Formats: sequence, structure tokens, C-alpha cells
Amino acid sequence: MSAKNSRSTVSPEATALNGIKNNPLHDIGRQQMSLAAHTAAILFHGTEMIRQIQQEAAREATERHEAMAENIAQDSTPAQMMALQSELLNFDLQSGAKYWQSIASALIKTQVELMACATHAVDARSSDGMKPALEAWNTTLNNLANGSNARASAH
Repeated sequence: MSAKNSRSTVSPEATALNGIKNNPLHDIGRQQMSLAAHTAAILFHGTEMIRQIQQEAAREATERHEAMAENIAQDSTPAQMMALQSELLNFDLQSGAKYWQSIASALIKTQVELMACATHAVDARSSDGMKPALEAWNTTLNNLANGSNARASAH
């Protein structure tokens, strides 16, 4: 008897819930939240890369300017002062170019990662892509529109 009781029939509520879980429309919310979390993580990582570039540039500039301040403090001739100023200007120009190139590289890398994430989200071959759910949503909307049009024309 107890074996029969353990094999009880599945309730109608459980059957309905399984039907909802297998429906691609049910998955849209989860997929949207997943996409939002992935894109946020990519943006935060990009921000972190930019911050590291800024920190490195500030550290290099600090070291260079401190060394230059020590050199200037020593007795220097006008020619030596001009050479130090020229050397500092050269360093600042090169560092500025390197800084902006690194920032641009980090931004491009972040943009490529964002595009890869978006592409994956709408990829029909992907098992967790949003395309099946969006197609189911579109079909549902079309069916509702066609059903309401059919009912309106029948009246």
C-alpha cells in the first residue's frame, strides 16, 4: 500500500507549473537579469582597468617629478635648467600619449566584451540566448492580436 501512495499522481498545479517552466516566455526575466548582471560586470571591469591606468600614470609622474625636483634643487646653470625643463616636457608629452593610448585600448576592450555579451544573448545557436524567448513572445503577441482581430470581425 505504501508503494502505491508514494507513486501518487502529479497534481494539476505541478503539471501547470512544469508547463510554465518549459515555456520560453517564462525565461525572459531570468535572461534579462543575467544579461544585465553580465554587462554590469563588464562595465565595472572596464572601470577598474581605467582606474589602474590612471593610478600607474600618476605613480610614474610622481616619481619623475620628484626626481626632477631634486635635480633642480642642486646648483644648476641656465643651460642645465633648460635641459631639465626640456627633459621634463619630453617625459610629460610621452606619458600623456601613452596614457591616452592605454585608456583608448581599455575602452575598446570593454566595448568588444559588451558586444560579445550582446551577441551571445541574441544568438539562436546559444542554449541560453534570448532569441527563442523573444520569438515566443512575438508569436504570443501576434496570436493575441490575430485573436482579438478575429473576435472583433466576428461581432
